[in-house]
Amino acid sequence: MSSRHPEKPTSTGGILKHLRHTAPLPARSESMTWLLPRNSLPIWSRRLDYNLEGCQRHSEAARWRNYDVEVAGRMWSLWGGLHPCARWFDSTVRGRQTLAVCVVACCAASTFRSLGMWSPKLLDAIVVNGDRYYRTSVEQSERWDHLLGTCASSCRWSWWPSDRCSDPASTVMGLLEGLNYFFTRYQWGVLECQEQRLAFGHSSSREGGYFIYDCSAWGSPIFPDNMGASYALRATELQVLLYCMVVTLNVRRRNVEFRLYNVDLTRVSDGPGSDPNSKYESKYE
Repeated sequence: MSSRHPEKPTSTGGILKHLRHTAPLPARSESMTWLLPRNSLPIWSRRLDYNLEGCQRHSEAARWRNYDVEVAGRMWSLWGGLHPCARWFDSTVRGRQTLAVCVVACCAASTFRSLGMWSPKLLDAIVVNGDRYYRTSVEQSERWDHLLGTCASSCRWSWWPSDRCSDPASTVMGLLEGLNYFFTRYQWGVLECQEQRLAFGHSSSREGGYFIYDCSAWGSPIFPDNMGASYALRATELQVLLYCMVVTLNVRRRNVEFRLYNVDLTRVSDGPGSDPNSKYESKYE
């Protein structure tokens, strides 16, 4: 899915300078300096012919299993072929299944715990089953988001909070603090901000790692014009996951509320239209 005309990645300033080194990244809060200049491209954009390492995409040196290598040893990308807005889906729900698809992505992560074994076929299955889950729920007049639970605390989640540094007693949490709080209690969840949604989680397999799953991207800056699909980014460290979230959601105003939801996987078998005697794995066969 590379562009017809070669484009260059944005300047590797700030955190990107550290991605090239093998030393663990220092834990620090998100920064507005991570945001790309307007009209610049994320390093995992399909419009770029080369990754951050300077390797040409689709070459053997830029591949690891089913993934594209974005930053060696730190970040990989995996690309599906379906988008919730594809004409293949019912026009009455087309494009409205995003949150349901994210819920299904968390369910898939609970089943396929080794991120290294994920494949484009799995990403497409997540979109298909998310659409099915949403449509069945609507037909049965049931809440399709019943698996979501708010990551409750006495704090308020705020993107780029302006009062956190000036008031040590502030109950406002930024994204890094929110993720740290979340991962002490849950493993998979959904991040929502300004009507944008990402599934995310941490793998408990031997390989470990974090992931985000995005099924909303369409056209620039991730895809060529009039193209889109679901994709996943795999990261070895929370700091890299944080960077991917900041760049993907591209929130440029301070004090914007965001929400973190955990997914109650114990209720998957009770979902609308499901067979209580069947296993979740059967949905991906």
